[in-house]
Amino acid sequence: MPGSTHTITGSVVVYLPVGVRSRLREQAAATGRSHTQLVFDALNATHTRLADLIGTSGEPAGETDGIFVTQRSGRRRHREDRVQVSLRPHPANLAVIDDLAARHTTGNRSALIAAALDEFLPAPPPAPLKGVTP
Repeated sequence: MPGSTHTITGSVVVYLPVGVRSRLREQAAATGRSHTQLVFDALNATHTRLADLIGTSGEPAGETDGIFVTQRSGRRRHREDRVQVSLRPHPANLAVIDDLAARHTTGNRSALIAAALDEFLPAPPPAPLKGVTP
């Protein structure tokens, strides 16, 4: 999975939005579950809805823009900065993640896991309004 993830000595690195990583840390602290366990929980809870959660790229496949087939830029734009999170899945579980990623995100584990976690983890508390005191 070039550019989106890589494997380091038994660990898998994924890139998550800062807000999702913060919620993941909070949930891990509150439940005593590891990041890897919470990723499995999120994928178990959302795997039947991943296509809807992830959506499509919005680019029709096979269309042309003159003489070339339309292709996305290699650079992805994100609404929020991304940070690395290490996971330690068993190879059989990593194969399941890779299969889901191949089906829903053209092999991007990070996008798959970020979508599942964003849906699964408790929502962050609303930001306080400026100028309003509780």
